[in-house]
Amino acid sequence: MKLTRFTAIILLAASLLLLFAGCDKEEPVITTEPVIEETEPIEAPKLILVENGNTDFKIIRSENAQGYYLDTASAVYQKAKSELSSSFKLSEDWFSPLDPVPEDAHEILLFDTNRTESVAALADLDVDGYLIRVTDCKVVIVGSSPTACNEALYYFFDNLIPENTADGVTSLPVGFEKKQAVERKAVDIAQALRDGKAVGADFKIVFEYSGPVGFSSSQGAATDGKYAYVAMKNASGDSEVDKIIKIDMATWEVVAESETFPLDHANDMTYDPEKNQLVVTNMNNCLISLIDPENLTLIKQMALPYGTWGIGYIDNASKYTFLASGEMGGVMTTDNQFTPISSIPFSDSMGYTGQGMDADANLAYVPLSPNAGKKDNIIQIYDLQSGEYLGYVTLNTKMESESMFHTNGKQYVNFNTVGSKIAELEYYIRFE
Repeated sequence: MKLTRFTAIILLAASLLLLFAGCDKEEPVITTEPVIEETEPIEAPKLILVENGNTDFKIIRSENAQGYYLDTASAVYQKAKSELSSSFKLSEDWFSPLDPVPEDAHEILLFDTNRTESVAALADLDVDGYLIRVTDCKVVIVGSSPTACNEALYYFFDNLIPENTADGVTSLPVGFEKKQAVERKAVDIAQALRDGKAVGADFKIVFEYSGPVGFSSSQGAATDGKYAYVAMKNASGDSEVDKIIKIDMATWEVVAESETFPLDHANDMTYDPEKNQLVVTNMNNCLISLIDPENLTLIKQMALPYGTWGIGYIDNASKYTFLASGEMGGVMTTDNQFTPISSIPFSDSMGYTGQGMDADANLAYVPLSPNAGKKDNIIQIYDLQSGEYLGYVTLNTKMESESMFHTNGKQYVNFNTVGSKIAELEYYIRFE
């Protein structure tokens, strides 16, 4: 077939169109994923606490520990030995400046020791609660109250230790820290004792006084809510005589001192708000003495038909409680004329010496001081409503407790220590 010039031009144009159309197609894009090299995660360094039953750690408490902190350090030592099957040692934080403790010594620091790690942890504890911290050579446990410290210890033994124990090795992560708020609330002593729990009382000294000249033996004590009153005894002669000191509880300063009274042993004292009078148990010839608290004068003395050495006033009831001997002996309840109503039999004192007492609306508190061989005081608890003995509270000190009183939600114990020491109490469930 013979192509005309026109036909040839048409064919050439079509060919060019096809060529350009082919050039417009996109070339496929080839992509590649970046190669990521896998690396082993960096494991936090560990502080080996126990390995195959062996440890070089010491459990350290403050040299000045008393009450809860002394009691609990011993309990932690026993629990660590038992649960970790290892021979821990319990020591105080004291050291000689000539022989300081090496900074890398392995230690479990309990509460307010003098170690820099404990000081720093307490400074960082900005809540009512506890802080547990693990450094490269120390385990630090601090708390704002006995209840908070208990919570810290239960977490340490029930959580931190099991979670970091395997194949006979307990190793804690260096840098671990747990800060936990713990609500501060009063212990229901009666319920705790009914539940079979061990209860202790921590104490903080708020008042120290050597006594008037010649009157250095501290005996009964009481409060009217604003002032505290303490009987100071002189037993240098054939009979015992006493002075009453009056203490402003806002400042804990002695503001008045009575004349010398024939109060005998003055073993206990309470305040009757209805009659505005102090009542002292002389502990001689069944006598009690009534004192005017405003001017510290002796109103009168009277003999009761029963012997007594302890007294308390039942809150809002116009009734007294006595530690009494006689036909209705025991923890006796009377009306406001001292006439017996009922009594609860005494529990065995277990080798302790009975002292005074305190009472609130429901309970009677009877402190007993240590006899030879005892290292603590106890406080027996009696339920005035049900008429039963509930058990006792441990007060971990060798000081001789004498009397107890309470006001404004706080309870106090008066110790005889060649003078008077008054301590504020805080009850706690004992760590075991």
